[in-house]
Amino acid sequence: MLNPNLGRVLSAVGACLLIVTLFVVWYDIDRTAAEGTTTATGWQAFPRLRVIVLVGAVLTFLTALPRQTRPVLVARTLLGLVVGGLIMRRIIDLPDLAYPQHPQVGIWVAFLGAVLVALGGLVDTGRRVAQAYPGLGGGRNAGALPPGDGGSSGGAVVRVPNQAEQERVH
Repeated sequence: MLNPNLGRVLSAVGACLLIVTLFVVWYDIDRTAAEGTTTATGWQAFPRLRVIVLVGAVLTFLTALPRQTRPVLVARTLLGLVVGGLIMRRIIDLPDLAYPQHPQVGIWVAFLGAVLVALGGLVDTGRRVAQAYPGLGGGRNAGALPPGDGGSSGGAVVRVPNQAEQERVH
C-alpha cells in the first residue's frame, strides 16, 4: 500500500522546485552582435508568470497541510496542471525578443516541479480510491465491491482468478 504522506511529499517537493527554479536560468539570450550571451531567470523573464508560479507553490503547501479531502486533492492536482501548462507554454512559445533565446535547465525543472505537484494530488486520490474500494486492485479481496456497485446492468459481481491463481490450482 502507498505511504499516506507520499502525495503530500511529492507535491511539497514540486512546490519547492517551483520556488527555487524561479531564481535559476530559464533562457540563454544570444546577443552576440551587441553584448554577447546573457541569461534570464524565471523571475527576470516573466513579471506575471513569476507571481502565478509563486502563488501556486504557496497554495500547494497550504493544500498539503489540511485533511486530504476530495476537493483538496482535486484542487492540488488542478493547481499543478495549470502551473505546468503555463510553464510548458513558455517552453514551446518563447518570449518575443529581438534576439534568439534558448530554453535552459531551469525551465524544465520548473515544469517537473509542476508535474510533481499534480502527481502528488493524483497519488493521494488514487490511494483514497484504493482504500474505499479494495477489490478494484485485483488483490486478495478482488471483486468485493460495496453494495450497489455491481455494474450498470445490476448483475452480480463475479470474481475471475488471475493467471497466477489459476496456475496454483493446477
